[in-house]
Amino acid sequence: MQAVARYVYNTFKNSSIGMSNLIGPVEQMALANHPIKGLYFTLVGGPESLSITMISYVGKLRVAIRMEKGFMDSKKFSSCIENAFDMIFQAAVQDAPPSDS
Repeated sequence: MQAVARYVYNTFKNSSIGMSNLIGPVEQMALANHPIKGLYFTLVGGPESLSITMISYVGKLRVAIRMEKGFMDSKKFSSCIENAFDMIFQAAVQDAPPSDS
C-alpha cells in the first residue's frame, strides 16, 4: 500500500494542477435523519498548486477549487472561472431541447 501511495504522490508532485470528477448519489442522503443539502470533496495535502474537484449530487454539479496562496491573482482567477461557467451554461441552454410547458 505504501508503494502505491508513494507512486501517486510522486506523480502529483510533478504537476501544478490536479483535476478530478466523481459521479455522486442521485438520491438525497441523510445523516442521523438530517438531510444532506450538499456534498463536496477535495484532496488535501497534495503537492499541486491548484486542485479542482467536481461531484454530482442529486443531479447538481458541485465544484470545489483549492489553490495555493500566492499561486495566481485570486480576483483574476475567480473572474476567469465565472466566465467559464457562464460560457458552459449558455452552451447547455442553447443545446437543451425545448421544455413541455
